[in-house]
Amino acid sequence: MSVVLVERQGALAIVTLNRPERRNGVTLGLCLGLYDALREIAASDARVVVLRGAGNDFCVGADMAGSTAGEGLAGEEVARPSGFDDQGPVYHASLLLRTMPQVTIAAIDGGCAGAGMGWAMACDFRFASEEARFATAFLTVAASGDMGLIWSLSRIVGGARAREMLFFPEKLTGAQALGLGFVTRLLPRASLHEEVLKLAEQLCDRDGLAMGMMKANVVSAEELPLAEYIDIETARHLRCAGRPDFGARMAELFAKSRGK
Repeated sequence: MSVVLVERQGALAIVTLNRPERRNGVTLGLCLGLYDALREIAASDARVVVLRGAGNDFCVGADMAGSTAGEGLAGEEVARPSGFDDQGPVYHASLLLRTMPQVTIAAIDGGCAGAGMGWAMACDFRFASEEARFATAFLTVAASGDMGLIWSLSRIVGGARAREMLFFPEKLTGAQALGLGFVTRLLPRASLHEEVLKLAEQLCDRDGLAMGMMKANVVSAEELPLAEYIDIETARHLRCAGRPDFGARMAELFAKSRGK
């Protein structure tokens, strides 16, 4: 069975990390599977991606059990990239989650740590169950960090708080994550995935081009000075507003939003 499952429901793509017997622990195969799945979705007509874990956990970080040279972290029969230059697909799933035109949502239940937390932090939204538990975890296993977690975390919670979480990697509850702002909604465990899919479906009903351009604006706003950003934002706005059917589209969507 694949360690990464992809399900399409119209404009929605649901990506499931599928190693529940190992709490969705990260292996080389899981990294490559996630990267390949996201790259394919990025080129598709999907509008929203939900990333979740099978079973009771999102992803608890690296699965160190059975690690042997030349195999995956848990003994998978997967060829290990030979050098740094060949390892982009292993570590770049976070880049895809952040920059792909689709809106990305992490649905987080149970453990979310290390590399798994890096993937979650790269998403546009993080919705968690009340039983979710978070930890950066890297320093605990004598690692410096990967999957872009430090980059994302510093921007989401600020440098000082990120340092606290990285150098003192204690577990945080869902309520604490909500208080710190890196989770924006806390949902009951029993209905987490159902409610996340409802929110995703709301986004799927939005105009695809406008939503993709808005996501691109958010990414640009976080990286560019205002003087550079304004021109890019304007160009994207004119691309949306310049469509021949823009006026009719606006009227239709406005009427729909008012329930008419």
